[in-house]
Amino acid sequence: MAAELVSAQAGLFDVGAAHLDVAHLSAVLLGAFISVALAAASLVNAVRLQGARWRERFGADLGLGLRQSFVYLDVDRLFMLNLLALGAAAGGVLWLTGQAMAAFIALLALGAVPGVALAWLRRERLSKLSAQWPDAVMLVASALRAGSSLAQGLGQAARELPAPAGLELSLAVREQRLGVSLDDAMAHLERRVRLEAVTLFAASVRIAQETGGNLAETLERLADTLRRKASLEGKIDALTAQGRMQGWVMAALPLAVGAALFAIEPQAMSPLVSTWQGWCVCAGVLLLEGLGLYFIRKIVSIDV
Repeated sequence: MAAELVSAQAGLFDVGAAHLDVAHLSAVLLGAFISVALAAASLVNAVRLQGARWRERFGADLGLGLRQSFVYLDVDRLFMLNLLALGAAAGGVLWLTGQAMAAFIALLALGAVPGVALAWLRRERLSKLSAQWPDAVMLVASALRAGSSLAQGLGQAARELPAPAGLELSLAVREQRLGVSLDDAMAHLERRVRLEAVTLFAASVRIAQETGGNLAETLERLADTLRRKASLEGKIDALTAQGRMQGWVMAALPLAVGAALFAIEPQAMSPLVSTWQGWCVCAGVLLLEGLGLYFIRKIVSIDV
């Protein structure tokens, strides 16, 4: 009888312990679920905030750069297209290589494309404006020789020249018509166009307005100087073209050889993208390639 009582008590103890274990396990699971939910909510909130900041910075930088280049596009659509391109490229690289690091690198590389494209657009626009500016200065000087005022000369040059020089001069003329002084209009022109030729033109106009003198003759000499400078820069570019091409060939050759080796011996080259040592080697190669290309371009870049 006593044995049966002891056995019953032990069974009750086991049942109670089992209930305690289930309750403890439930509490642990509930705590883990709450922790994971809070972490996920924090991560989503952080991603949302960073996305909003990225969207704001993208619109501010890219939108301002496009407007300064007189290119009017919908920044929201560009942002959505950029997101779609980033997602598609990262997914494609991940599907082809199976490496998350490669997809992340592709994501970073494509994320820099809008900034690089905007810088290229600005550089091309400034190069075209620099080539047009001697003609613009000569047109203003010819109008002054014919008896026109400076505002009339600027307007005539704006009508006869194509973009971008015509757009910049037209904007300066419109500012004057709206009541902006000539000095302020020239200062705005200098701020929009970061070129030495435009700075010299604005300085010549301001000095002539303050001290007097033959502005037409000054502008004619300035136009002749700018043409000579452009001719000399063209000769320098022609003489240094081989050095610039050698720099690009030097930078592209290791990448081309690496791609060929991946196609010929993928198993032998796979550690280069599947181990952290290989990624360190790739980073070092890219760093040295960038430094070599930078120094070569500095050597062949001659400022006149």
